[in-house]
Amino acid sequence: MFFGCSPRPETSPETVTLRVWCHQGQESENQAMRQIAKAFNTAHKHKGIQVDVDFFPDYQYTEKVSIAAAGGDLPDVFDLDGPTVAQFAKAGLLSPLTPYFSAEVLEDFAPTILEQGTIDQTLYALGAFDSAMVLYYRKDIFEELNISPPPEGTAWSWETFLRTCTQIATTEMTPVSLHMDITADEWFTYAFSPLIWSAGGNLISEDGRETIDVLNSPTNVRVLTQWRTLFDQNFARRSPINPDPFGSGESVMDWTGHWMAQSHFDTYGERLGVMPLPRTGPEIAAASGSWCWAISSHTDHPEKAAVWLNWVLDPRQGVTPMVEANGALPARKTAYQFFPKFDHSPFSTFRMLQQNHGRSRPRTPHYPVLTRAFAAALRDIVGGAEVQERLDQAAIEVQRVLDRSGRTQ
Repeated sequence: MFFGCSPRPETSPETVTLRVWCHQGQESENQAMRQIAKAFNTAHKHKGIQVDVDFFPDYQYTEKVSIAAAGGDLPDVFDLDGPTVAQFAKAGLLSPLTPYFSAEVLEDFAPTILEQGTIDQTLYALGAFDSAMVLYYRKDIFEELNISPPPEGTAWSWETFLRTCTQIATTEMTPVSLHMDITADEWFTYAFSPLIWSAGGNLISEDGRETIDVLNSPTNVRVLTQWRTLFDQNFARRSPINPDPFGSGESVMDWTGHWMAQSHFDTYGERLGVMPLPRTGPEIAAASGSWCWAISSHTDHPEKAAVWLNWVLDPRQGVTPMVEANGALPARKTAYQFFPKFDHSPFSTFRMLQQNHGRSRPRTPHYPVLTRAFAAALRDIVGGAEVQERLDQAAIEVQRVLDRSGRTQ
């Protein structure tokens, strides 16, 4: 069952109507997509191309696409979450995009977006918007406690971050909110893998074949042992009830993404500060990526499908209305001219991270297995499980899937 669609376009017999599937995001995003589709249909009414957009809930979207693929009923174009690109590309369901975008146009996309959509050196997907993780903080509370934030564009070391949490803990406020009440597996991978990357660790080997001695490496054990200190010292709540402790004044820092930027800014104004996540090694690391567009390998009209992609990814026609709707980061450099707020603090930090430190989540067709195993391990570690043993278990669990896949290829 779909949860909404664009108005059915009026067409002539010569018109090709493309089936387009899209995840159902927040209502502002859905409305923006409907308007983008309406504008496209108006502009292409006499060019023989129209689109018919159907929306499906994001929590069942990937399964919906997989079922359609198995039944040979994929749409011409569909969006997909960034970490699942490898899964669909490996299954042969996506068409390469480079024939339909010039080198000049591709150069305009953020490196994080190109990385996310590239599998085995082939570009299969492009997004209109990007994401970023940051540490929000209350400037007024920092001043009261004589806490100095790091210089703009830099991050605290983990040791400095812990010292700050210790200082805040002397008050009645919670030092940092980590949103452990979120049930989605992807939150844990997206939010906390940057700590592992910063220290030089990984969740899976570069070739995507090994998790043994990678996911459970000494580096990862050390990092997650340090991370658990936040809960052991009551710097963060294991089982929070308040969905927005920072916005309500319960916590002084908030470990979350761009989607809270406008809300926090509306609440605190000039009292809001933003910094990169703390470093566990020498480098800043930031998670990136989001939903992106692909052309089905089953379509009979790839060139016409590419016309839609060029529209929905156009800086003015597609990127701008969607970013206005969801508050994300523009995926194209030239789209930033329409969002001057990203030139100034606190929003400039997001742009800096995207351009200099953004990193896509592991591009493996077995990402769903990996993210479930990693998230389950983190939940258990917070609950008291021994870090090495729990990462060993997760690494073995994923490795079994990788090994079975290798034998059947």
